[in-house]
Amino acid sequence: MELLDSAVDIKVYNYSDRTVHSEKGLVLFKKDKDNFIVAGIGEECERYWMDLSDPENYLLVVPISLGVITDYPVAEKLLKYMLSKYIFTVNGKKKLLKRASRVLLVLHEPCSPIDLRAYEDLLMLLGYKNVHMITSKTDLGGLTVEEAIWKMEETQGKKFDCAIEITKNNHFEYAKYSYEKLLDDFKRWGVEASEIIK
Repeated sequence: MELLDSAVDIKVYNYSDRTVHSEKGLVLFKKDKDNFIVAGIGEECERYWMDLSDPENYLLVVPISLGVITDYPVAEKLLKYMLSKYIFTVNGKKKLLKRASRVLLVLHEPCSPIDLRAYEDLLMLLGYKNVHMITSKTDLGGLTVEEAIWKMEETQGKKFDCAIEITKNNHFEYAKYSYEKLLDDFKRWGVEASEIIK
């Protein structure tokens, strides 16, 4: 499905217990009279969506597409859910305090300054005072992304609450989605794809 191909995969790294958790960047809403209520978040959305007998009563949203926030309020719900589930809950109980007010954001896709500011504002809205970033332009000094994430506390000399990685497990899906969108653009512009793509 074209919509699902553009969805990111989000990984949350918990510095307290050194665990990594992953969810698909999806939020499913169910129509309830004149409103939409959240029916699923993350991995469960894809399963629900494929099994729905009445998809017309649901709305599947990709709030972060190709690494860029495209629906700010829904992206907030998605990240808030993941942080609550994987960072702010220990043994079934909510933590009263964060481990630190710092968070690391890892972005694999190129982002404009406006896109970066949107991420920063969102994480500050979720309670973080300091947002550190690793972007596609960051020199990791020979480290893998995962190594750089785990070494961040050592590198900065400060504690971090968690790291959030906006990535894609299957890049073919990105390529497929982008190619289909490009063909749509060619059609809209009245340009034959064969004139450009040799």
